[in-house]
Amino acid sequence: MRLCVVSGCMRIAVTAHRRRPVDAGLCAEDGQLGEGAGRRGPVGYPDGAQRCAGATYDPVSHYRAARVLGFFADHGLTPALLRDAYQHQLGVLARGVDTLDVPDEVLARDRDVPLAALGGFLALRTPHAGWLTRALATRGVHADWRGDVLRLGPAPYLADAQLEAAVAALGDAVGELVGRLGGRRRASR
Repeated sequence: MRLCVVSGCMRIAVTAHRRRPVDAGLCAEDGQLGEGAGRRGPVGYPDGAQRCAGATYDPVSHYRAARVLGFFADHGLTPALLRDAYQHQLGVLARGVDTLDVPDEVLARDRDVPLAALGGFLALRTPHAGWLTRALATRGVHADWRGDVLRLGPAPYLADAQLEAAVAALGDAVGELVGRLGGRRRASR
């Protein structure tokens, strides 16, 4: 077994095994590109340590991270301070979303998960996550989605009024969506 370290990328290369890599990256077969061209069957992998070689590595993200960490240190943005700010902002978003007049089948928040257990996003379940993300963008609100989860993420440079405006834009977008679906909004919670 060999251990290879390239900047922040670590790879263990096992030299004698018969297992196939789970994720070989883009360049794992470069050592044998000409062999078996056009054949069908499983992807070929080189012999020896190259079998587990990965794709190219770009260390630029480390330089960016170093600058961000330096900025945080220069401005007293400690992990505890940022966590408190994010928790406060997630609370603003959650309380705002909870006041929206929206059927759970259109947009739902898991209220069983305490805010303290959340990471950096307020995740809202909806089969219309992509549509709502695009509708929010037209209203000047940046959000993203993963599958059926619309994600609202605060940032330390946002004021409460901006978060409240984002929730109001979400309410407008959901109202438009419900209208398109031919449904009715229900009474507030």
